[in-house]
Amino acid sequence: MVDRSKSGHRQRLRERFLGGDEASRSDEALLELLLTYAIPRKDVQALAEKLIAEFGSLSGVLEAEADALCKIDGIKANTAVLIKLVDWVKAYQASRETESPHHAPSETTQLGLFDSAQGKFEAFTPPKKQKKEPPREKVRPRRGTDLFGKAVLKEAIDLLPGLPNTDSLEEVRKNLRGSLHYSAEQTRKRYANYITRRMFPDGYADRAMRLFAKHFRDSKHLREVCFYRFIKAEPLVEKVVTDLLYPSLGNGRLNRERIRNYLSARFPGSRSIKDSAQALVDAFVAGELAKADRIKISFGYREISIPAFAFIVHSEFSEPAMYDITKLETNHTIQAMLWNPDRIVPSLYELRNQGVISKISEIDNIRQFTTKWTLGQVVEHLVAGGT
Repeated sequence: MVDRSKSGHRQRLRERFLGGDEASRSDEALLELLLTYAIPRKDVQALAEKLIAEFGSLSGVLEAEADALCKIDGIKANTAVLIKLVDWVKAYQASRETESPHHAPSETTQLGLFDSAQGKFEAFTPPKKQKKEPPREKVRPRRGTDLFGKAVLKEAIDLLPGLPNTDSLEEVRKNLRGSLHYSAEQTRKRYANYITRRMFPDGYADRAMRLFAKHFRDSKHLREVCFYRFIKAEPLVEKVVTDLLYPSLGNGRLNRERIRNYLSARFPGSRSIKDSAQALVDAFVAGELAKADRIKISFGYREISIPAFAFIVHSEFSEPAMYDITKLETNHTIQAMLWNPDRIVPSLYELRNQGVISKISEIDNIRQFTTKWTLGQVVEHLVAGGT
């Protein structure tokens, strides 16, 4: 039953807030007002005071992990979600302010979301202002089937660390043509085109990939990232992993003839089945998903490379935001990496521990992670020794 002495209290809270009453700007008053929108028909003043006492300030309440909030008597999942939503919004607004220094913060931006003790927003390090995006070449869609005759993935892994410091694909292709160890000029030209199309699919040589390659040369991390971009460019790879390798994980091997038969059934009449089957095996070996002999390929679930995991997560979930963990676990491209699925969530927590992502929340059926950087910023963090 509603306490009659409090029946108009919520309305008075709103009126004082909208009227600019100085007392309505305290941590306790702002949190109390926020809680009224999640907890109906109950006096939440005492709960607001309890939360402030537990976490130290309004900013501390907003930044607390959702599971820690739910341990407070009176806080349920819906209330925790509202608090974390406000936390994300204030952090996002802080990043906007950092990107636009001439944009003056509005009064709404600062209402109780500013930590007066610290004198700054603290949810996460705001992204740096991004440079103007470089000119892109027009990306032409592939013609014909998804079959491809050459992988050239090993060459890509070997040569990417030595690329020039330029966004220009023409300059990158020129460098590759001079570096590929084939006598025929037409072969070097064709292979250089293969590498740039697969490793730089957006029409320019993005700095994130170039910087990652240079820093992680000759490493498992680079092989995994290159294989990831190969998968994105060649959808046939993901189909073969899903339809052939996954069902054979229990045996840990697959007869190479089954790959040829699979391609023949999908592309009847094609004359390039043998070459495509060989190219797929070459890609699996170069990416270290499998070992191969003349008869079979051998494979199994693999341990996750944390730098590569950071790169791929921020490629698949490219905007700083809150995401459902299930969408990460069921992402088909990530599954095609043959990473041990039991290590996906622990690796996500490792990214949080390393400061790469902002937060992870697992409460009841709500499982979310929050990213705070773009791919380029993550790679700069990795190169600086963050992971």
